[in-house]
Order: sequence, then structure tokens, then C-alpha cells
Amino acid sequence: MSNVPRTDAAFGIIPILPLSDGYQFLLIQHWGGHWGFPKGHAEAEETPIAAARREFEEETGISAYELIESVSFIEQYRFFKDKQPVDKTVVYFPAWVQSTIVVHQQEEIQNYCWLSYKDALKQMSFRQGKQVLRQVQQYLNEMDVSRRQ
Repeated sequence: MSNVPRTDAAFGIIPILPLSDGYQFLLIQHWGGHWGFPKGHAEAEETPIAAARREFEEETGISAYELIESVSFIEQYRFFKDKQPVDKTVVYFPAWVQSTIVVHQQEEIQNYCWLSYKDALKQMSFRQGKQVLRQVQQYLNEMDVSRRQ
């Protein structure tokens, strides 16, 4: 067995619900117990955006959203599978959602919740996911400032 890490790529969406006093984010609880954003692997010939859309719609049942294709956020981490290192990269695209109604895919998702930025930061399981959320919040703050100018 080699100790050279395998690489693995996944794609996801960061669901953002705009409210009058800020934003809420949809977090999902994977069956492994950890909390993060919806994501999954691309199928053959699928683009990153197509994979992110398909996985998001399959996992949450949400189809009324507007993807922000001009920006993406990257999460990178290493985990071990069968005692072998795997370097994972997840590319997330933010999306505006119009509804909080979630019909979650039982096989993929244990639970879900809509949370404010501060509460989502506390709920997320991993440092790398929290860093992505911080970057998204900074992006939203910059968008809000540019709208007011």
C-alpha cells in the first residue's frame, strides 16, 4: 500500500436565505454525524456547477434558487479511508434560495437546519467548513456595502 494521498473532488451549494435583518444558511447533518453544506461527487461528463446543482436538489428537494456562478469557495482537507490518506477538495457555489422548505434525502442526510451566521458557525463540525462560511459572510458583507453606495 502506498502512502501517497489519493485526491477526491466534490461540489456543493451554500444555500443562503436573505432576510430583512441578515441571512440564514442551510446546514445539513450527514449520516456520519457532522454538519456542513450540501455536496457530492460529479457524475461522468458533469460540470462542477451541474454536479453542485444536482446534488443540492437531490439532497434537499430545493429547486427554487438562484446560483451565483461568478464566485466559488474552496474547502480542502485530508481524511483517511481504509488507512490511506485522501486529499479532498470541495468547490462550493453560493445560491439565493426563496423558501426554507426542505425535503431531505433520507439516505444522504440525517438532519438539517436554517441558522444565522453566528449560529451556523457554532453548528458546523469542521474548521475548514467554518472557514468557508466566514469567506461567504465576508463576500455578503462586501455585496451589501456595494449596494448601499
